[in-house]
Amino acid sequence: MNIKIFSYLDFYWSSSFLIVIATLLLSEPRLLESSQFIILGLLYSFWSLRLSTHLFQRIRKTGEDSRYLNLKKKWKVMYGVYLYGLFVGEAILTVVLSLPLFLLEVGSLTAFNFLGLSIFIIALLGEMTADGQLKRFISSKDNKGKVCDIGLWKYSRHPNYFFETLIWLSYGVYGLDMARPITFIGFIPYIIMLYLITSVTGVPPAEESSLKSKGEVYREYQKRTNRFLLWFPKRAMKLVLIICLIGGVSVKKLKAAGVDNQNQQAQQIEKVFNELRADNIEILNDFYDKKALFIDPIGEHKGLDAVKDYYRGIYQGVEDIRFEFSEIISNGNHHVAVWKMILITPNLNSGKPVILHGNSVIKFNEAGLVSYHRDYFDMGEFIYQHIPILGSLIKYIKNRLKGQ
Repeated sequence: MNIKIFSYLDFYWSSSFLIVIATLLLSEPRLLESSQFIILGLLYSFWSLRLSTHLFQRIRKTGEDSRYLNLKKKWKVMYGVYLYGLFVGEAILTVVLSLPLFLLEVGSLTAFNFLGLSIFIIALLGEMTADGQLKRFISSKDNKGKVCDIGLWKYSRHPNYFFETLIWLSYGVYGLDMARPITFIGFIPYIIMLYLITSVTGVPPAEESSLKSKGEVYREYQKRTNRFLLWFPKRAMKLVLIICLIGGVSVKKLKAAGVDNQNQQAQQIEKVFNELRADNIEILNDFYDKKALFIDPIGEHKGLDAVKDYYRGIYQGVEDIRFEFSEIISNGNHHVAVWKMILITPNLNSGKPVILHGNSVIKFNEAGLVSYHRDYFDMGEFIYQHIPILGSLIKYIKNRLKGQ
């Protein structure tokens, strides 16, 4: 191994978590009897092995990383001293990032363990998917000089980093114990990694490198795609703002101006929303175009038949549902409906009313049928908060963010 290649520091750091786990097991053999520790140890180990293997292969293939080349130029003759300090700092960071492992007590598996494990699996699959999409895009000669904006990369400029931070969030959730407030410090690794990835070692250098190599093409990508969060493209969100803030006119004003067509479409939206049930799905035949596109936080559905199947499924078991519209803002055939939904179903909240606030962007075509429909609402408010344990955690986190 060529010791002049300082990129191996990254390999040493990513594999050092295996040493922490081994040390804990040797010092506390009883941890081998704890299924909690074994599972979390495996999650850390899998992450460590995957990253260290990837880094080792990349370093062997490409040599010194550009980051270290830049540091060599910046630090000059003192480079060795500073790199030693960096090595020591990374060793300390490894211990801090391993906090969830130190906080576990020998005991049976809890709901938070399963929740943390679920988040880890989702995050890992998401990161692997993003990496795979980028690798396939780069491998095509036709994409030389282009920006990868397919799959997950359409919704975030760095979906791999987004899911990487979720992996660290999963460790904190896994070790959470409401009876032991000290376990909340298990979220410190997530906070640290979120900061490092978004502000220091991850996103900033990646953005800088892409701007240098792709220039204006990447700047255009920046304008339409979110920097970090995996969310709808900026263009879709801007559409809502443009309709609401620039061309928007309330339905009450439309009535006064005598704009009958817009008023009729707005009334039709209210009518269909409040009359639709599982046993009268066919009313959608006179509302949606055969090639209509419907999107909400749950999924995307193309074509009238797919939309009807979706509504038929989610309305099964619904005892009552109604929508209260506070405003419908219109611009031609484009409408933004702001609503409150009151839902009663035995599948959520133990059959008690579920209240959800949201809005819908709806576009009618020349034939007077809906060609585009997109709903925006909080999935936590709608579903997750009404799931035992998970709901309590989400409500707790929201209240903490509000300072309550």
